Amino acid sequence: MNLAIFSRKAHKWLSLVVGVQIVLWTISGFYMVVVDLDFIHGDPLVRNLKVPVSAQSDRVPFAEVARAYPEVTQVSLKSLPGFSMPLYEVTSRGRKVLLDATSGQQISPLSDETIRSLARSYYAGKGELASLTLLEREPPLEIQTRPLPMWRADFNDWLETSLYLHPDTGVLVTRRHRFWRWFDFLWMLHIMDYDQRTDMNNGLLRASTVLAGIGVMSGMWLLYFSFRRNRPSAAAQRESAP
Repeated sequence: MNLAIFSRKAHKWLSLVVGVQIVLWTISGFYMVVVDLDFIHGDPLVRNLKVPVSAQSDRVPFAEVARAYPEVTQVSLKSLPGFSMPLYEVTSRGRKVLLDATSGQQISPLSDETIRSLARSYYAGKGELASLTLLEREPPLEIQTRPLPMWRADFNDWLETSLYLHPDTGVLVTRRHRFWRWFDFLWMLHIMDYDQRTDMNNGLLRASTVLAGIGVMSGMWLLYFSFRRNRPSAAAQRESAP
């Protein structure tokens, strides 16, 4: 088979196979470049992530707190929005719990009303809290790598904002919104991981990249043949000469 004909057929079929994916790479890449990453992370939608610890001095000693919990690995002093007293966050046997630092009393797990108040304190948007759900199994795809249980607070703003809070510590674990979900969907299309959306070195992506590269090279080869075909031969140039 003529090399030019073979290159033309190869280019045509490769373009059909990988052309759609190339378009998806372009669209998803454009979105990732144009939209500000801090906005995608939801930074403008939250506040009160760091609250100064009260200067109150009458606290239960760290040593006494450590003795009350077996296999303690960490005890830290902190504060949360809406709490008038300082808090201890104790890590024991892989679990974190909150204590009233002035009395030593454990307040974890936090009540739904406390979580509701914290969600409103963290939220910096203009919507209202529409629903509060405790997720204990089958997490949504957008937080599939996060351990459960976790509270989900949904707000009725145009961004469809969702805040995820730790049930024992009240910490804002993560936030999600409409543009983040679009980003996640386009990221899935970009890296071609349609399951976990995290593997950037999967076989499908590598195969598509190789095929796209071959398609580009076959197109360059066709371009060479096109110029060669359109170039007048030496004999034709002599005949046309005056």
